[in-house]
Amino acid sequence: MFKAEKGFGPDREGSRNVAVVLVAGIVLAALVIVTAVVTLGSGAASGSPTSGPVAVAPPPAIALPPELDDFYKSDPASLAHARNGKILKARRINPAIYVFVSLNVDAWQLEYRTTDVRGVPVANVTTVLKPRGAAPAGGRKLLSYSVAEDSGAQYCGPGWALQYGGFPLNSPASQLEPIIPIASGLSQGWTVSIPDYEGPHSNFGASVAQAHSILDAARAVQDFAPAQTAGRTTRTAFWGYSGGSLGPSKAAEIRGQYAPDINVAGIAVGGIAAANMEASVRHNNGGTYAGLVASAFVGMATEYPDMRRELDDHMDLLGKVVLATKPYSCLQWGTAVFPFYNYLGSMSVDPFTLPGIKHAVTESSLGSAPTPRVPEYFYQAVYDELVPTWTVDNIYKKYCAAGHPSLTYNRETLGEHMSSGALTGVPDAFFWIRDRLNGRPAAAGCHTVDEFSNIQDPTFARALGIILPTILDGILQRPIGQR
Repeated sequence: MFKAEKGFGPDREGSRNVAVVLVAGIVLAALVIVTAVVTLGSGAASGSPTSGPVAVAPPPAIALPPELDDFYKSDPASLAHARNGKILKARRINPAIYVFVSLNVDAWQLEYRTTDVRGVPVANVTTVLKPRGAAPAGGRKLLSYSVAEDSGAQYCGPGWALQYGGFPLNSPASQLEPIIPIASGLSQGWTVSIPDYEGPHSNFGASVAQAHSILDAARAVQDFAPAQTAGRTTRTAFWGYSGGSLGPSKAAEIRGQYAPDINVAGIAVGGIAAANMEASVRHNNGGTYAGLVASAFVGMATEYPDMRRELDDHMDLLGKVVLATKPYSCLQWGTAVFPFYNYLGSMSVDPFTLPGIKHAVTESSLGSAPTPRVPEYFYQAVYDELVPTWTVDNIYKKYCAAGHPSLTYNRETLGEHMSSGALTGVPDAFFWIRDRLNGRPAAAGCHTVDEFSNIQDPTFARALGIILPTILDGILQRPIGQR
């Protein structure tokens, strides 16, 4: 929580910001009431950490939000002495989408050990989905998909929403997004990991910690025998879009230092928010999606104490009141409450001149770590309204100049942020990942593909022929998996 102390925001912004706050006041009051109602409840099911193979607990009787679910509460002693990726607890879950649409697949949740940006142990949870039946020869491949959570509370994560009875408090788009890995990954017979990668502190924007989380989630799944992978030799792919691209895109940079034991076949990311975090903040500040600026500030400050201190010291009282709403907000509320607010104007100085904020934003951006050495696929709408396309162009050029071994960049002219991530950009990304997981080598060097519309590409119809029948199988509760 940010301290409510007097700040020194420029007077010329005061009347505008006050107006924004007054207009949003009724919406904020409703949000507080809804939050209080949905977080009532108690009880949980959990497993016990063991020194050997972890015991798998039965599904919880009632799906509870993480804040009330003991499964998300770790034992500090076990956490401190565990290695990264160590499974601390495991349980079965009853998987579903949109509360009551059951999925006919095997499903578990794993609590595992990872670290924050300072190397402090943290317990995170990932949801694991697998087609029913015996594994194929050589084990199953692993797809790790990061849903665009973009939120300030644990109950906004996919782990609760993917359980039967789990109430989808995040945006409808975010609740539809897990269909992408469910339909594309399970249809191929892969095991799918969907981590709550923002962790217990909901660190939206802190890409390094998120990269740790998804890499360690992959380790945990590879060590979990029921997932039917081949352990560390498992060909593994990471995928994410928009806010969900933060962890995978940074994982490409740090994997060689943090998790060289993972056999990364490829990483596909789109709407690449981490390409240049400062530019993305300046681009959205005061605009329609300005609420995401504050959500990212709050999320990053949970990982970077100097950033939190500088926000406390240099933001005016009104700005702090606005920021104080974000730790309780899922994506749609975090975006819709206080749109058009000038967050940078609430600071007494340009925040990017302050060392703590500058360090956090720079470290969270791409290009601050070594150039990736694993195959990557970028996809971006040329007229993306949220992520400035020039920032993605620049990181592509930087990587290629530094000798990236394999990078394909798909630029779509007829598209924008939402359509590219939910529809038009998905097919080519899926087929690229499928080729990597099936052992087909990626093209060497850098390649740009400029499309007027990805819909005109033959792969679009081919992908729909795979994904749509799988979605129908899910709705009809048929077994989902490779036929």
